[in-house]
Amino acid sequence: MGGEQLRERCKALLEQIAAAPRFAGSSNESRARDLCRSQLEAAGFSCRERPFAYSRWPASWGSPVASLVQLLGTVMLAWIAARHGAATALLSLGALLSVLWLASGWVRVHGTGRIPWLRASATNLEAVRGEPAAWLVAHLDSKSQTVPMLWRIAGTVAASAVSGAAVIVALLQLAGVSSVGRMWGAIIGAAAVAALPGIICFVRDTSNGAVDNASGVVAVVLAAEELSRALLPVGVLITSAEELGLAGARAWTATRSGKAAMMVNCDTVDDNGDWYCMYTGKRPAALDAVVNATALQLGLKMTTRRLLPGILADSVAFSDAGLQSVTISRGTVRTLARIHTRGDNSAAMTAAGAADASRLLAALVREMS
Repeated sequence: MGGEQLRERCKALLEQIAAAPRFAGSSNESRARDLCRSQLEAAGFSCRERPFAYSRWPASWGSPVASLVQLLGTVMLAWIAARHGAATALLSLGALLSVLWLASGWVRVHGTGRIPWLRASATNLEAVRGEPAAWLVAHLDSKSQTVPMLWRIAGTVAASAVSGAAVIVALLQLAGVSSVGRMWGAIIGAAAVAALPGIICFVRDTSNGAVDNASGVVAVVLAAEELSRALLPVGVLITSAEELGLAGARAWTATRSGKAAMMVNCDTVDDNGDWYCMYTGKRPAALDAVVNATALQLGLKMTTRRLLPGILADSVAFSDAGLQSVTISRGTVRTLARIHTRGDNSAAMTAAGAADASRLLAALVREMS
């Protein structure tokens, strides 16, 4: 398929998938999943829908609660330092952070599966040809938020910086620099400003999710079609509820069987910007090397980096399950500002990035087969 023909197909499929918001479990998402299934079955894939149950609580309340607790921790540190000394404040903060670290880690990994509140259901689409050593993944669901992703990321980074500054002030106070005590008011004010985006960040359903993540779905589906013509084995996983705590990916890893596989997740591919190969946990050296070498052959400049603070992708769930996994993405700061808003629609895209991602994914599977 020629470059212009591939781009036109990407654009047409993108417009169909991103015709309406696709909240996890909704009828709009079901229609988009049926479209993907028909495309994959026509390409010779064996398709299976995998329903799962999950809790919406982590996605609905995780950000507000975490941001509020971080703010209260900074206020607590300042209050205890002023009345009981810096040593007591640091010990109290250490105890609080330890509890929060354990609690947040449990919620991140197990929350969608085990929390009993706000239970819901959704469906993953699994498509297989042959015995795949590699899986191409993209999430189908979309969401909006009361705060754009760019602001939320900025708030997360700023809150961490303010917390670090608070610890430094406490250490200086402990060392006898009494004048730093005057800084606590400013630190509390900065902590409140930094926490605000997270505190007021609530999930909504008003974004058509063109770049996040109809673009990734289009790239995966058309790459699978190309690989099918070459008779190469490959697995395709179209997840749901990625936007709600990676629930679909975690449900899939909990029930999957078979040999270990490499998971290539495609999430948010804009028409412009830098290409990123992102990971979490231990760097998946073998998979990363294949991605970068293949991108270089196609003339795509790829940068490998960890996922940005405050961002989750399905590759996190796969990495937590012990699978080598990366997320392929492309975008700019403007892309982050558009995600999870009404501005994320197909009118803002040509699908040129999705076409390039499709070529990259197909080439990756060829290299790994």
